[in-house]
Amino acid sequence: MNNKKEILSGWMELSGFPKFTTTMLPFLLGAVLARAFGDPIDCVVLAISLLAVFLLTDFCFVLNACSVYADLKQKGIDFGHVEGTSTLHSTAVSGRFDALVKGRISVKQAVTGAYLCVLAALPLGVLLQFHFKTGVLTLPLGLLGIFIAYGYSRGLRFSYHGLGEIALTAGVGWLTVFSGYYLQAHQASWLPTVVALPWVIDVFKLKLTREIPDFDCDLAINRRNLTIRLGKTTTASLYLPLTVCSWLAFVPILFLDVPYIGFMLLAIPTFFTAKSLISMKRRDWKTEEGLRAITKNAFTGMILIPVALIGIFVLKMVAR
Repeated sequence: MNNKKEILSGWMELSGFPKFTTTMLPFLLGAVLARAFGDPIDCVVLAISLLAVFLLTDFCFVLNACSVYADLKQKGIDFGHVEGTSTLHSTAVSGRFDALVKGRISVKQAVTGAYLCVLAALPLGVLLQFHFKTGVLTLPLGLLGIFIAYGYSRGLRFSYHGLGEIALTAGVGWLTVFSGYYLQAHQASWLPTVVALPWVIDVFKLKLTREIPDFDCDLAINRRNLTIRLGKTTTASLYLPLTVCSWLAFVPILFLDVPYIGFMLLAIPTFFTAKSLISMKRRDWKTEEGLRAITKNAFTGMILIPVALIGIFVLKMVAR
């Protein structure tokens, strides 16, 4: 039987904590946006809600990893020969399943832990809505997050039917920013949606891009996502128009009375996105090394978008 230390290390490996920035940072952007437009930040509410976001993110990532692992095992995939081969390269398979393969944690233990995360998050939502009076949409927004996280790989299995990209974009791209804003402003507004638009488009683009190295893995388990349906070449060709759309989506923010000098911060994510775009146009995605560089730069550029936007709206607060 596994000891607690092994289970904990296995859990952390399955969680993929660096990727938690994809939910925590845009949620923080929503809170900063509310403050920039006159709503004081409630630090206690922010801390509790960030904890809830952390728990739901863990729930989503661990449940998805276990679902893919179980499906691959059912297909008879020999994980002992996956690492270092090109026949089944996957951003999920390469190293992510080591904890399960080596027996540090079982699928049952990991899935149980994922559901415990949801159980821990639910009372936080109740506390936020009824004690801190954050608004009637607090619990519905949280339940929507749980539904998307669960439905991505279980239940409706969005990621198996060409809807995973849209579900992830809605959850990570829009819901995080909108919820971060709502819990501070206590009201719905078009503002977080407009500000989140560049981030939303880039989340969708990166999801498609990361599915290229996952192609054989997803095909093996009949995960009919958009990249499987469109093919690698068509998916790669979407990178340029989606990048341009993401850049153009920054334009409406100019009309939100923000200091123009703040837009210099956008040069940082743009630099990494441009690097990945150049590599994509050179068709570097056809090689494993080239695709690894593309996804790395694309992820860096994407995650720096909410960072840059936070900086822009902090400057707006300072310039008052």
